[in-house]
Amino acid sequence: MKQTDFDLRSLAVRAAQAAGFTESQAELFGRAAVRHVTQGRDCASLLEALHNPTDSPILRLPLVLEDTLSACRVLGGSAELTLNPADTELVQSYVELLPGPISSCKVTIRNGLPRLQVTTSVTQAASPERPQEVAVPETLLEQLRTLAAPPKPRPSFAERAGQVAQKANASQEPAR
Repeated sequence: MKQTDFDLRSLAVRAAQAAGFTESQAELFGRAAVRHVTQGRDCASLLEALHNPTDSPILRLPLVLEDTLSACRVLGGSAELTLNPADTELVQSYVELLPGPISSCKVTIRNGLPRLQVTTSVTQAASPERPQEVAVPETLLEQLRTLAAPPKPRPSFAERAGQVAQKANASQEPAR
């Protein structure tokens, strides 16, 4: 199904916020989600990232971006960092959000651990192409909509007390 990049980003942001992520984490996730879907990457990793707000790529990858950018500045444009194995599916989409043009980005395995290797220009501004429309799998849209839906309001104390009283009265009525 075709969606504008803004619609997909907004939906991903709302789903991340509903899952318990901060506004800034959710906003970055929304931007990465657009890159992820636009590049035809596996959408399951987007949904998996939303399941645990205390241990998620959504928490770690912004820090990886910050460390990558700092390392690229210090090392003259190339850096290599160790990744959490759970972050490998989304890291490319996050790296594409870096402010400089990326000349290479790959994940390799060294000593059993995933390593992110990035080469970027820290002096040249990026001009990322923004797609106007994104082909989004219907299953991803449905699941994001479900996750982004506002929670059902909890009944008030008075409503709960009324329900308890009704149940108590119903259990006291004699059977016929």
